[in-house]
Amino acid sequence: MNKRFARTAVMLALTALSTAALAQGTLETEPPGRVGRVSLAQGKVSISGDVGESATAALVNWPVTSRNLITTEPNGRTEVRIGSTAIRIDGDSSLEVSELDDDSLRLRLHYGSASIRILSEDVLPEFELSTPQGRVRMLKPGRLRVDAERVRDTSVVSVFDGEAQVDGGGASLTIRAGRSAELRDDDVRTLQAQRDAFDDWALGRDRELDGARSAQYVTTEMTGYEELDRHGIWQDDIEYGPLWIPSVTSSWVPYRDGRWTWIAPWGWTWVDNAPWGYAPFHYGRWVHVKNRWAWAPGRKEHYGRRPIWAPALVGWVGGSGWSASFHQHGSRPATGWYPLGPRDHYVPHYRLSDERLRRLNSWGWRDRKDGDRRDRDR
Repeated sequence: MNKRFARTAVMLALTALSTAALAQGTLETEPPGRVGRVSLAQGKVSISGDVGESATAALVNWPVTSRNLITTEPNGRTEVRIGSTAIRIDGDSSLEVSELDDDSLRLRLHYGSASIRILSEDVLPEFELSTPQGRVRMLKPGRLRVDAERVRDTSVVSVFDGEAQVDGGGASLTIRAGRSAELRDDDVRTLQAQRDAFDDWALGRDRELDGARSAQYVTTEMTGYEELDRHGIWQDDIEYGPLWIPSVTSSWVPYRDGRWTWIAPWGWTWVDNAPWGYAPFHYGRWVHVKNRWAWAPGRKEHYGRRPIWAPALVGWVGGSGWSASFHQHGSRPATGWYPLGPRDHYVPHYRLSDERLRRLNSWGWRDRKDGDRRDRDR
């Protein structure tokens, strides 16, 4: 394990200069509107933010973006969700998110095993996974598994559903469901795909999450939507449209049980502790109806191809009586905060185009004038 990690570190160090240049460019342009999520972590799983940064324990709901390196110990497993796409990583593995933005999802498996399931055809042209021996792209939605360096200088691509194109070993070939490609530096051969306990675990996760009722109310490209069914109920409201009400006590308040952490290039980002606490804190707005909080995602069609992610949809305030713990990075943003409602204007602390800012603040259910606002808390 130590030798593998050292080899990964060397490979990352060799690309440090180009990555640093890319990071500098990111600061001068608007951040991407698509961000992933750590949706499950079993055993020891770590994530590092960028080349040269120290790794920290991967927490559920931790945002995943470009240049993140996710590493599992031998008894660990983790899952990353990016909209409807699921990325599962087995024990003793290292996966780098090389590029994740509005147009690209590029991964690199340095060693270990990864299971990928893609449901949306829109994601197909954006996706690519590379290993030391080759590269794989999906041609049809489905599920595949990639192993790298389980056998020295060898990668294996197994397709269980759909169809993939594999480049490596001096060849380019199409792999259909039920087949595998074994890649070496100067050789490639095909064989029957074989499932094991890791594949069964990934399949079981899919079965648990398939058919979510929440897909009737929000797009499946909204990261974290799959957790809503298990942790709350949906209701229709004449003013706010569909509302999701979490299974919490009536005294519960959003943006209280979690932490603030610095995620470049967005800045201060909310990481909620609840297993469902991703989608409701990075999309849509919170409203107070009948003396309790409910999440209002707005009109499903409003999001278009996919919704725009925000680090936290809150307003910052000063004053006394607030207590919070911030990781030391930059200046403390304010003394306190509150959840923004559908009619509150979100003002980010990072560069954003007028069009994206309009979409984030055009909530998309019913546009009412301020004078039409009614008191719902009764």
